[in-house]
Amino acid sequence: MFKPHPKAEQRTLSASLLIKHVLSGRSADVLEVHIRELLDTMLWKITEANGKYTARCQSQGAMELGVNLQHKHVFQKKQMINRLMTAPIDEIDRILADACCCVVTRQEHERLKPFDNEYGRERYRKAGIIVIDKQTGERIVG
Repeated sequence: MFKPHPKAEQRTLSASLLIKHVLSGRSADVLEVHIRELLDTMLWKITEANGKYTARCQSQGAMELGVNLQHKHVFQKKQMINRLMTAPIDEIDRILADACCCVVTRQEHERLKPFDNEYGRERYRKAGIIVIDKQTGERIVG
């Protein structure tokens, strides 16, 4: 069963506020590559708020004992960063709502690669990966 980290909300809020701060305070003197790197790091902080491998969403395979795990961003970071870079500040929270992860096996990670052009949960469905919400026990995908 899923148990949220006691500081998960605080961690998520902190990273979200930093993203908004970085994006609202852009100037010509700040390199875009640095902004993108900071956004990348903060998206990691959001998706790891409950721990890297103790996420709420896990593949059925990842719940087996002794498997090698991967932390996957359900909505790929690169695409989220592109959206964040062009979005008005009042849309940032809506975009960040997609910042979630799914713990999968290394084999499932490889099965997802051909579907990297998809955004979000659709690629898990196409890869034939069953995803479970560990808090509710319900299937999210598959």
